Amino acid sequence: MLSVAPNSPTSVECLIIDSCGFDTSGVVKHLQQHQCSTQQCSFDLATDRLEHTDFKLIFLHTCFTDTNALSELHYLRQQHPHIPVILFDENLDYERIDESMLWRANDFICPSKVTDETVERVLRYNLKIHQYHTEIERLNQLDPLTGMINRQQFHKELSEQLKQLRKNESASHFALISIDLDGFRRFNNINGYSAGDMVVREMSKRLAELAPGLICRQGNDEFIMLLEVTASANLLQHVTLICNQILHSLTEPYNHHELEVILPCSIGVALAPEHSCETDNLINQATQARIKAKENSSCSYIVFDQKYHLSNEPHVAIEPELISAIRRNEFELFYQPRVDILSGKIIGAEGLIRWRHPQKGLIYPDVFIPTAERTGLIVPIGYWVIQQAGEDIQRLLASNLEIKRLSINLSFRQFQDSYLCRTIQRLIEKYSIDTSILEFELTESALFNNELHVREGIEELHKLGINFSLDDFGTGYSSFSLLQKLPISSLKIDRSFVSGVNNSPDDREIVKALIRLAHSLNKEVIAEGVETLQQLNFLASYGCHQAQGYLYSKPVPYEEFKHLLENGYEITGVSAANL
Repeated sequence: MLSVAPNSPTSVECLIIDSCGFDTSGVVKHLQQHQCSTQQCSFDLATDRLEHTDFKLIFLHTCFTDTNALSELHYLRQQHPHIPVILFDENLDYERIDESMLWRANDFICPSKVTDETVERVLRYNLKIHQYHTEIERLNQLDPLTGMINRQQFHKELSEQLKQLRKNESASHFALISIDLDGFRRFNNINGYSAGDMVVREMSKRLAELAPGLICRQGNDEFIMLLEVTASANLLQHVTLICNQILHSLTEPYNHHELEVILPCSIGVALAPEHSCETDNLINQATQARIKAKENSSCSYIVFDQKYHLSNEPHVAIEPELISAIRRNEFELFYQPRVDILSGKIIGAEGLIRWRHPQKGLIYPDVFIPTAERTGLIVPIGYWVIQQAGEDIQRLLASNLEIKRLSINLSFRQFQDSYLCRTIQRLIEKYSIDTSILEFELTESALFNNELHVREGIEELHKLGINFSLDDFGTGYSSFSLLQKLPISSLKIDRSFVSGVNNSPDDREIVKALIRLAHSLNKEVIAEGVETLQQLNFLASYGCHQAQGYLYSKPVPYEEFKHLLENGYEITGVSAANL
């Protein structure tokens, strides 16, 4: 159990986050009585405040819907995992408290019932947590072999330097220098890893003597260092000097037992702001230049040249905007009809998320979903999609419009959330979602990358009455025995095969084989990307059950989809309906 230390005589910085005008004066008063210094802002401004002040505690007012509150909490825990988050709200019932604690809230208070004893307990306990995490973080910042800062800490400090440069708050320019030894792998294979570790330790000492600033071991024998000079100085001149010093130092022999081993090195350099002010891009450019130097000649250096390398500027960070999009309800579900091929009637739809950005207009998922996947924001976004799909199902049923399936995508990243099943069950109960209509689409990569974990999740969700389909069928690594065991009711043939059935004999044979396979597994088969009557007739002639694609309709907003259902939309004329 953590011991509780007395209050520190120094002031404790606390950030109070409230986005809806709650009267926080009582909370502020109690905190100030316990030697706390407070700042208050809305959630939109919290990231900027957290960047500029070393807050020990965060007090978060959960004034929006459950999904929004959990999204804000999720973001804070991901971006600032070492700062305890204490929720405060007048309406924190046991159910909300339990769910918030599952999403890693550290504590909670009710402002109208708070006492000095409660505040003292909250502060002492959570400051201990902060101290504990701070010490772990310090230990985790070091590379165990060399004692230098590790890659993660280097990236963090480099990002901060470049951020100041982007904001014109830095009077310096930088050169990122990537270094590794030529022939190190062969040396390791011949002499063993202990000898390799000896060389790496010696290499780190030599580099530290040349550049005592920001430097880290990137991996194996690869090091990166940051050279900083004033904006008025000649950066290239300094780069030339330091690179020549590195080449001279690292080509000195390494003593291994009674042998002197010479291992030349290669160096790549990228400049900031000339080449980039983004961390990953700058490291990638320096790495490309080092690889080029190794290809050209041993024991040399190259400065990155934009003319000879493909630009890989990353997208502007959109994580804060994604959080705001959830809170402001900027997402929208579009629906692409799924049509029974023989009757031409709409029997279902696939829900596809869109972001209606207030300044940038309609943003498609390929722009923001990769960022959502990488940051974990796909989890709260995924829950919003389920909630919205459930509400739309109820609206259709209330309008006496029948629909067999409404499918939405479930990503592999969502299965990594240990609370996926219980949260979905809660959404189903809260929004009265008809699970006989709801269908989750899985990709083959999601299904087979972590087979056991995903399989358990699918089976648990199926107990709630949810159907499953396998998307992009034929493009991955399907295990047919697993397909028979899992509750997957339909297989979707990827559009890349469907588009080629008119012109490619190979694609025709693949599609025919996939349809036969689906029949043998007793699964419904759906073709994606159907754009012509010729494609549709081909699919129908081999027994494909359903289709979706621009031949019928592009993805449309809910009201347009409802209009299609109301008007009995169907393909007429020379079509598969007449076969």
